[in-house]
Parts: sequence; structure tokens; C-alpha cells
Amino acid sequence: MLLQQPLKGQAVLTVEFLVITVILVAAFVVLLTERLSPDMVAVLVILSLVFSRVLTPEEAFAGFGNPVIITVGALFVLCGALHHAGVSGLIGHYLSALSGRSEMQTVAAVMTAGALLSSVMTNVAATAILLPGVMALCRKTGLAPSRLLIPLSYSTILGGTLTVVGTQPNIIVSSLLRTVSGRELNFFAFTPVGITLVIIGIAYMAFLGRHLLPVRAVDEKISSSAEPGALPSIYRLEERLFELRVPAGSRMAGNTLIQSGLGSRFGINVIGIMRKDTIRFSPKRGDVIRADDRLLVQGRENDVSRAVSAFDLEVRRKGMLRREEILSREVGVAEIVLPPRSHYVGKRLQDVLMRERFGVTVLAIWRKGKPIRAHLGEEPLQFGDALLVRGPWEQINLLRKTDEFIVISGSEGESDHSEDGKMVRAAAILTGMIVSVVTGLLALPLAALAAAVLMVLTRCLNLADAYKAIEWRIILVIAGFIPLGTAIVKTGLVDFFVSTILLQAAHYGQPLVIGVLLLFSSAIALISTNITAAILMGPVAVAAAASFGMKPEILLISVAIGSSTGFMTPLAQQANLLVMGPGNYVFRDYLHAGSLLSLLVLIVVMACMPLFFGL
Repeated sequence: MLLQQPLKGQAVLTVEFLVITVILVAAFVVLLTERLSPDMVAVLVILSLVFSRVLTPEEAFAGFGNPVIITVGALFVLCGALHHAGVSGLIGHYLSALSGRSEMQTVAAVMTAGALLSSVMTNVAATAILLPGVMALCRKTGLAPSRLLIPLSYSTILGGTLTVVGTQPNIIVSSLLRTVSGRELNFFAFTPVGITLVIIGIAYMAFLGRHLLPVRAVDEKISSSAEPGALPSIYRLEERLFELRVPAGSRMAGNTLIQSGLGSRFGINVIGIMRKDTIRFSPKRGDVIRADDRLLVQGRENDVSRAVSAFDLEVRRKGMLRREEILSREVGVAEIVLPPRSHYVGKRLQDVLMRERFGVTVLAIWRKGKPIRAHLGEEPLQFGDALLVRGPWEQINLLRKTDEFIVISGSEGESDHSEDGKMVRAAAILTGMIVSVVTGLLALPLAALAAAVLMVLTRCLNLADAYKAIEWRIILVIAGFIPLGTAIVKTGLVDFFVSTILLQAAHYGQPLVIGVLLLFSSAIALISTNITAAILMGPVAVAAAASFGMKPEILLISVAIGSSTGFMTPLAQQANLLVMGPGNYVFRDYLHAGSLLSLLVLIVVMACMPLFFGL
């Protein structure tokens, strides 16, 4: 028997106990069904805890004053500074040197880069930085992106287990340890087991996992040999491409593009206006349509038929665009992806005003393995959407400089050597933060905040970009769920869990306790978020350690790893979702490749935690 201390309230069903159970179940149901966003659920959790009198207002709002908030916010600024300092260009140059290597070597090299980068920044930030370089590598080497992008996202997830700042759950459990024991996890406390996981993960994907991933054909998505000119065919634009002639006397003649209502009334996307021997692509809303103009449009056949009848137009199916119609020295096409912090996530495409703001036209949206080519203006943009755009190369390259999109194909942007000084300063500041934490000179929250301020003062990024780099929704999720962790301890729910499920596991040895905590953390993360899993299971780990005479560090690290290793679905980790569109993945691709990797992680953690930390 491993029980060292008596448990409090092992199965006492109080009103507060029942209330917190209902709140927990309700929160999970809402998160699982995606009825509300996680940040809104976090706010409702705070209100529920206060109005049910489970917590006082002071306890419910204590999450906003938790050092975790400062640490996570500061690390977002550090990630933004590294991005603006040109880290992506440097790594892209490194990846381009992999041309000519075998697929196995390329997978291993890409995953190594992803793991190292994500050890000092969030996995989604590391994936976003590496994504353009990996896509360029695919075009140069002839490898299908579908063979490299899941390995990339998996490597950034595994890389988060290398250091205490690798991912938010690591920071959360470290803060919890400081609260209950007065000491923090060392900066490299995760490193022994993290290195083991990274090595096994890379070996698994290089030798076996990559064979479980699809190789998409050219007409399905960006294949090995895809060039900008092939993108329209890949998105199957020819299936809904028409040419409309505006005869003299048509009611459309004399109207502007916006007045015609082709987009708002009929869901038709006007790609270009052909006039005599010239064609104007990416026409503006205010462009006037004249008699004898030919409109190059994209839409469903029945919608086009309705517009033809309404305006007395002449129609013919266009077929595929000729290369000279879609590409030139001045104009081209590219594929862009929405990162998680883009302000346009959730907005309808027609409200984003791509033509007016960025000078490009959206030709199609790739979402969950399928192209969307009609009624584009009405489509709310989602995180991870891939957009096929056409416009001047100059405008496409400007998209590379905005945080709203990630350009993953098209012309290659030239590296900006003026960023070299920023890169050196950013690297020096990051190194200083790590040294100060490792030596114990500064606590992690203070060191991270000081480093973030230095990034701004040394102009690695400006203040406006620093604010934009912070993912405020994640900050709100953390602040909202921290009091939920307090409530499950206060109401005895933690002790109930330890005295039932974990006590049974403890009869068979401490490694099984580690395994059960990791499994429950993973399950909670799969149906909610990794932050929620770490906050809820962290107090359980502390209580179990006290009851079974185990080191709390062992169980807290196990909880953090379990919370962060969501390989089997695209929704469990933002890094997985970010590569879903560019890789043309579907849900089962993650399940095929991630199931065995999840089992390997469980076995490694159960075996290595006692080996590295002792019991």
C-alpha cells in the first residue's frame, strides 16, 4: 500500500461538491461541442464559481494576478521578437540545404529543427515560423508536403517537453509547485525525459510514421512538384470557371462591381475584367462594368445561370486558365494560411476586404481536405484555412511581412540582411533570460518579463507588435481556469479522485500512478485544451504525491507532458491544425500516425520518470 497520509473528504457529497461537478461537466460539454470558444467558457466558469458561492470574488479573480499570466504573456512577446528578428528566414535558409537528401533524412532534419525551436517558444509559433521553409523545401526536393508537415507539428509538440518554457502546461505546473512547496521546477527539469521523447519521436516518424502518412496526388493538393502555375489546377478552379460577356443593353452595363451584386446576391467571385485585349485581375469594388466587357468569374453553375438571366448576359464555360492569364513577371498566385492570432479568424471574407487592403483576390479556400470556390464572401475564415490568392508579386511579398497571414507558396521572398543585428540582439536577450533562470539569479516570471521589455527597448520589435504578439485569448483561458483548479481542491473533488481511481492504481506501483495521470491529462486535453488539462490535473498530482509519498515534481511533469502531447487529432494542438490545410490532411491521418506515437510517449514516461527522478 502506497498511501502515506489520510485523504480528506474521500467521498463526501456536499452541495459544493455537486456544484463543481456540474460546472466541470458543463464546461467540458461546451468545449467538446465547440458551442463557445474556450476564452468565453473561461469567463462563464468564473461567473459560475462566484454566483454559486463555491469561491469568493477574490478567489475567482485571483487567476488574473497569478505569475503564470506574466510569464506566458512575456514569452509571447519573446516569440514575436524572434519572428520579427528574421529567425524564419535563417531557418528557411538552413532547410533549403536539405535538397537532395532522402525522405527519411529530411523528416529527421525538419523534426530536429522543430523540436529545438519549440523548446524556447510555443509549438504553434515554432510551426508557423518553420512552415514556409518546409513548403519551399517540398517544392525543391519533390517531397509531398503531406509527408513532412505532420512530422513538423509533432516535433514542435515534442520539443515543448525540453524546457520549462516549452509550452504553457510546463509553466502552469511549475507555478503550482512553487505555490505548494516554495520551489520552482528548474529550467531544464523536463530535459532528460524530453530529450528521450524527442529522439524516440524522430526515430518513429523517420522509420515508420512517415509511411502511415498519405502522398497526395497533384489534383488533390500541393504535391511534390507544385509550382505557382499549378495551384489553380490543384484547387480545381476550372470546375467553376466561366466567362460572362456584357452585351450592349445589359442592365449590368454602367454599374460598379459592388452595385452589380454578383458577389452579395449570387455568390459569384469576379476574378478579372477583360476589355479588348487587356485583362484586369483583382478588380476593385468601384470598377465600372462597361458594355462588351467580359467578366472572368467563379461560382456554382446554377448561381451563374441566375445572374445571366437577371442581367441578360452571354455565358460560356471558360475551362482552365492559361498560364499567361494567371502568371507573369508582375502578377502571380500564392497560397496563404491564417495563423491563430490573425485578427481575421472568425470574420467573413467579404469583411476582410482582401482586394482593398492587400491588393489580392481570393480564388478559393482549402478547408479540411476540400476546396471552397463559391460564395466565398460569406465564408467565415477559420484558423488553419489555406487561401489561394492572386495579385501582384509585390503585394504577395508584402503579405509575408504581416502577422495576419503565413505565405507558404509562391515566389520566394528575399532575405533581409538588415535583420541580422536584430537577430543577434534577440538571441543574446533570450540567452540571458535562460542563464538567469538556470543559475537562480531571477525567478522565471521576472526573467521573462525583463527579457520581453529588453526586446522592445532594443527594437527587436516595436511596442505595437509586442501587444499583437500576445495571444490574449490564451491569457483569458488561463486566468479563467485557474480558479476552477482552486475550486476542485476546495470542494474535495481532488481528494475524491485520488481516493478512488488513483488509489487503485497505486496498489500496482507508482509507475502506474504516473501513467494514469498522463492518460487523464491527455484525455482532458483532447476534449478541451492543454491549458485546462494542466490546471485541473495539477492539483490532483500534488494531492497524489502527498498521499502516496511521491515527489510532486514527478507527477507534475507527467501531467504537463500528458496535457501537451495531443497527436491523434488536429484539434488537440494548434500546431496540428495549422498544418492541416497546407498538408491536405483529414482527421484519420492524425489518428493513423499519432496513435502509436501516443502509446510510445506513455511507455517512455512511465519508464523514464522513475529512472531520471527516482521514486
